[in-house]
Amino acid sequence: MSEGASVTREVLKFDDLTPYLLLKNGNFLYRVPFRDGEAVLKVYYGSRNTIEMALKSFENVVFGGQTSYMPRTRLRIERECLDLWASHGFRVFDRYDDVEVFAPNCPPGGYMLLEYVSKPKLNGYLSDEAIPVEERIGTYRRWLGEWGRRHEIAIREREPRLVHENGDGKHVMILDDGGFLWFDFEMVYRSRGRVADHVSHEIIQYLWNILKSTPPELKEELLTATVEDYPDRDRLYRAYDLFFQHPNPLHRLGRAFDRNMGARSKKRNSKYNVAQWLRDRLEATA
Repeated sequence: MSEGASVTREVLKFDDLTPYLLLKNGNFLYRVPFRDGEAVLKVYYGSRNTIEMALKSFENVVFGGQTSYMPRTRLRIERECLDLWASHGFRVFDRYDDVEVFAPNCPPGGYMLLEYVSKPKLNGYLSDEAIPVEERIGTYRRWLGEWGRRHEIAIREREPRLVHENGDGKHVMILDDGGFLWFDFEMVYRSRGRVADHVSHEIIQYLWNILKSTPPELKEELLTATVEDYPDRDRLYRAYDLFFQHPNPLHRLGRAFDRNMGARSKKRNSKYNVAQWLRDRLEATA
């Protein structure tokens, strides 16, 4: 190509995206026809208005230690995370940055076009009674190894973008080759000095989400597998400590009140109970 020649970009045009709506949850997700198959169009200008997004941003940044909720920030963060996770060998959605989309309510610079993948999600897979229990637990044990490897890298490199802020079993797919695909990275924690705390929170977040979504009779096996196959027992102990012995006195006081008086204290599958179950299983297998 000669110097100064323009680059022709592939263009997708839609007069109406409504028929392709996949999910409306802060963002708009559309499953759109693309080339010989389909793709996911994620529009970050979603169902919240500007004032609502600004208020949520204030809550996230000031109280949650997270990045802003504003659309362009979420888009930028998700791009960064997709690149970062892939650079460390974690499977994420491919994206089509060379394609320009023109559609109603799809502003330039406010969307991302991603590959469409339809595979079982971790929660659904662990709950599927058509799959032998041994096979489900075996897959979970393999997942624990990759989960722990990511945590190790995040702590070693002090990289909060490698912590899955929106981490739960609904955001992991199980691929045909036995690998795992991770997604939903638009929000991250900001503090590089607290990555170990962020990892501890993610551990309980994932366990809480998985245990409440899978049959009760699997709880014991999943907890046992966790303490046996997660690669760092000290990190599991630390996850308990974050919920019961937080290093910040104000956090510790607030969580003690929440644990004993708040609505969550009445829920069997609260994160506090999950942290306690984890600690009990660690002690039982010491």
